[in-house]
Amino acid sequence: MRWGEAKAPTLLAAILRWNTCSDVLILRSENDATAFRAPAWPDSNVFSPRKVSYQYHANALWTLRAILSLPAPGSAEAPRLIETPHAKCSIPDDLPSPVLIRPLARFPCGR
Repeated sequence: MRWGEAKAPTLLAAILRWNTCSDVLILRSENDATAFRAPAWPDSNVFSPRKVSYQYHANALWTLRAILSLPAPGSAEAPRLIETPHAKCSIPDDLPSPVLIRPLARFPCGR
C-alpha cells in the first residue's frame, strides 16, 4: 500500500498474511522503518495492532532484512511471546486513503 503521491510517498506498507498472523513492513523513509508480526484476531487492524509477537525498528535496509528472515509461523524458531507494540507499529489515522498495490503472484520470483 502507498500513502501519498507515487513520486513522493508519505508511507509505504506491505503485508504478508499467514493463517494465524500477518507480517507487516512500514517504510517511512530510508532511515525510519518498522516491521512486526501481528496475531490475526477477530476485529484486529493490522495497521494498528493491539499486540505483536515480534517487532523491529531501524533503517529501511535492516528492517527489510529482519522481516524477510523471520521464521514462518508455527516453526520451532518463530517468535511466540506476545507483547505490546511500540507506537511505530501503527499508521496514523489522519492519512488519506492508500493506493492498494497487489502482486500478480504470491512469489513472483518462482519460489
